[in-house]
Amino acid sequence: MDTDLPGTPGGAGTAGIDVPDDLLAAAELVPAGPTAPRGGPPGGGVSLARPLVYALPAEGPRPRTALVCFPFDLEEPPDGHGYREVELAVTFDDEDLCALDLRPAPGAGAGDGERVSVFGLGRNRLRWVFRTGAGRAGLRPDGRWTQALVRLPGRFTEVHGRLTLRAVLDHPSPDGDHERAEVRTRDEVPFRLARPDTWLAASLAPAPSEPGTGALAAFREPPTPDGGLPPGQHRLCYAVDIEKYSARDNAGMIRAQRALMRVVKAACAHAGVDWAGCGRQAQGDGYLLVLLPDADVTRAVPRLMAGTAEALAAVNAEGDHDGTPLRMRACFHQGIVHEAESGYAGAAVVELFRILDSGPLRTRLAEERDTDLVTAFSDRLYQDLTPHGYDGLSPAGFERAGISVPAKGFTGTAWIRSHPRAPDRASGRAAAPAGRNPR
Repeated sequence: MDTDLPGTPGGAGTAGIDVPDDLLAAAELVPAGPTAPRGGPPGGGVSLARPLVYALPAEGPRPRTALVCFPFDLEEPPDGHGYREVELAVTFDDEDLCALDLRPAPGAGAGDGERVSVFGLGRNRLRWVFRTGAGRAGLRPDGRWTQALVRLPGRFTEVHGRLTLRAVLDHPSPDGDHERAEVRTRDEVPFRLARPDTWLAASLAPAPSEPGTGALAAFREPPTPDGGLPPGQHRLCYAVDIEKYSARDNAGMIRAQRALMRVVKAACAHAGVDWAGCGRQAQGDGYLLVLLPDADVTRAVPRLMAGTAEALAAVNAEGDHDGTPLRMRACFHQGIVHEAESGYAGAAVVELFRILDSGPLRTRLAEERDTDLVTAFSDRLYQDLTPHGYDGLSPAGFERAGISVPAKGFTGTAWIRSHPRAPDRASGRAAAPAGRNPR
């Protein structure tokens, strides 16, 4: 990176409006989501300060990096109201820009019991979630900040992206008790910081002494006290995969991917799962969703399963797939997951995809022509959920299958269920039963 940067950033106002140089936007917080009561609580607002970029000079093979800071101020909530949770989400438009470090760090907190969860290491989509401590009245609404150390791809000219803020408010209910409701910024707030707006900060992150000057050394990341291991959290994972995706032509693959995204998003909406809050990883012919750590598994799993079946049926009813129905395998599992540099890592993710790609699940879908979807549960998840009848879920229709992948040294157990198509109204053909089809 060139080092002929100015010492202070310049601000720009908006034509005809007196906007402070340090203010990006003053945004209203409006009721949102299924937790918002009719009329919604007073949502308050947030002042989003103009982000600051501190450019760190490159030294030798060290990659170009910058520290990007995002300050914001919440308005004081109305009397009787309190912030229980506040989330700032940052999306950099450049997908090659990735976060090497995030502050506040995961688990950080203040003396009043406030805790912070952080998501996005190694990615261009970042989130900080501030939560109040148990028994506390609410989060302090005064000034907050987040910052990300990012690796800058290519020649640096500007940093731009979008900000959103979400909060959970306690508010009085008509019966004198308290309810919680979600509020958020009505729209995404764009930011754009050009090179002249950048501070030069040679002393913020001194380059470590690195042995060697080869290409590999250029991609070494700064050492951290814990060895750089991203936080591991217990997460519910859901993955789907399209049957015979590679047999389609290029246009067919694109249409299939679009249909897959519609199905997964519709399933989340049906289940009340916050799509924007999920970790997401595209697989080309499939998709991985990693739900938030506080997801209610007892509701999310049966509702995602039902929503996927309904959405897939609706997409196939449109018939926009070269005459070939979209057929899918799906799998649920839960366990410890890490957000790593190029996706989600952990034994739970590995087991999820071992089951999703397994012979028994592929064979089940291939042999049962009266269904376009088969779903598998890991043994652990099956034992946790199905005996208890959560949201109508039961063992009926599931069959046990042994999973063995000798080349990977993997053996395990899955529980597989088919989702028969609805009866054909034109012919009166009945749907196949939930278990194995009669041969």
